[in-house]
Order: sequence, then C-alpha cells, then structure tokens
Amino acid sequence: MLIKDQRTKTQVMANASQILTEMANTIRTGRLQDDEESVFLAWDIGVSRASAGVHPRESLMAASVFFRAAFTTLSQRLLGESQAAQLLKLVVTALEQSISMRIREAASSYTGFLLNKVTEAQMAERQRIARELHDRIGHSISVAQRQLELSNLYRPTEPAKALAKLEMAQQAIQETMYNLRQVTSDLHPPGGRTLEKGLLGYLDMVGADDVQIELVVNGDQSWAPPNVSEECLLILREAARNALTHGAPSAILIRIDVAPHELVASVIDDGCGFDPDQPTPKGSMGLSSIRERTQLLGGTVIIASEPGRGVRIDLTVPLQRRSDDQE
Repeated sequence: MLIKDQRTKTQVMANASQILTEMANTIRTGRLQDDEESVFLAWDIGVSRASAGVHPRESLMAASVFFRAAFTTLSQRLLGESQAAQLLKLVVTALEQSISMRIREAASSYTGFLLNKVTEAQMAERQRIARELHDRIGHSISVAQRQLELSNLYRPTEPAKALAKLEMAQQAIQETMYNLRQVTSDLHPPGGRTLEKGLLGYLDMVGADDVQIELVVNGDQSWAPPNVSEECLLILREAARNALTHGAPSAILIRIDVAPHELVASVIDDGCGFDPDQPTPKGSMGLSSIRERTQLLGGTVIIASEPGRGVRIDLTVPLQRRSDDQE
C-alpha cells in the first residue's frame, strides 16, 4: 500500500537508503551511528501518512518486512568475516535502533498532525456556533427589542398600533426560544440517531394530538452521512414546525426516500397555505433557514403553496458515496 503513491514510494526508498547507509557506517566504524537528517525525514513521513489517511500499522508492517530483508542480506554478507558474531550483533542492534527511532519520530509527527486537525475542527465548530447564535438568536432578539421600542413609542397616541408591535415582539421572542432550543440540540452528540428517530422525537415532543401526522421512510438511512442526516433533520423539522405553527393543518405527510446517490424528502400539509409571491413576514426566518441549509448541502428545495391549499416542500440532497463503495 505504501508504494502506490509516488511521494510515499520516494519516502520509503529514501528511508531505506538512509538505514542501509547507517548500517554500512556502523560496520566500518564499529559503533552505532546517529543521523539527524533521518529525524526530519521521519517527521515528514509521519505528517504525509497522516494527511493521506495511512494507518501507522502500515509503517510497522513495512518496517518488519525491511528488518527481515536487511537482516537476511547482512547476515549472509557477514558469514565470511572473522568477527562475524560480533559484527552481526552490532548490525542487529544498529538496525533495530535505526528503525525504532524512525517509527517513534514518525508516530510523534503523525499524532501532532492529527492534534492540529482536531484543533482546526474545534475552531471551525466554534465559528459555526458563533454564526448560528448571531444569525438566528441575535437577529430575533434585535427584532423583539425594536418592536418593544416601537410599542412604547406608539402607546400614548396609537394604542392599537402599539399592541400590534407588542404581538410582533412576542412572535420574535418565540422564534428566539425555538432557535435557541435548536442550537443547543445541535450541540448534543447524535448518539447514532437516525433521521427517522429524530423526526419522531420532535413530533412526540410537540404533541400535536389534533393533527394527523404520517411519517414514511424508505431506503437505508446509513447511506446518508451523519452530517447530511443531521442537516436534513433540521430542514424537515423546521418544515413540520412551520406547518404546525402557521398552517393550522389537520394532516401532515412527511416522506423520505434515501438512495445511495441522493436523499429525497417532502413535507405536505393541508393547512391554510400562503401566497409565495408575498414578502415573508418580518421576523419569520423558517423558510429562509430551510433554503440556506439546503444550499449548504448542495441540494435543491421547492416550496409550493396557495392560500387555502396547504404547503408542499420538496427537498433533494445529493449523497457522495463512500470511497470503499467506489472501489
């Protein structure tokens, strides 16, 4: 496996050449040799193999094969020497030391590379959380604050208008509470939660006893990577929440079809519907959230509705097949 990639093959050959040179110098001088260049090469090997996803066991297997080959060759060459036993002992010791040092240094740089990747992932997650809090929580709070200010402004002269502003502030606060629950829910480990289980959990939580809700899932949900499954859960959950909150439906149908190459889903309700050509009410971010998350997944979403005719949301998300499925 290590010789399939040209760069890795070059590193393997350079490593072997350095070890053999050290062995020759050890035989010539009669003592163990140290080579600082080998340390740098070992570091480079560790980083390269970590970035390529090559497990350290591959290095250990290669080292074992090289040790056996080098020992066999060197022992045969030393058979005619007068001090064969002493030289063989020196060579074996030097060979073991040289290979062990390289594995140790490569493993150290391998671990360092992975730690840096973990740190980068943590920073990216912090930035994501900050973005979610700013875009979803901060916006709703700003809307609520502005509506409360306007309510206080209109109260002395236009009480009806002040009451309307107060109701809009309440709606924004409700949006904030929902978004906050959504963000904190995202921070919990999924724990192997499937898309179906996540939706069932949400529907049980909202307890819409007066609404007939049917959930149909077809296909193998494991075909969808965990991150895609989690994002689709948020999209479909938001679609269901919109229907329950704004549509006053008597029935909601959620259908999900998972194939190896794509995930297709739809949320259909028979509620009051709306006019898609009309501007989205200020402070309402549900549909925009659905569109944004779908775009981040590289998918498409179609939102169709008419007043009095309910709402239909169709979602299509491409799935990248795993490399082991492609081989």
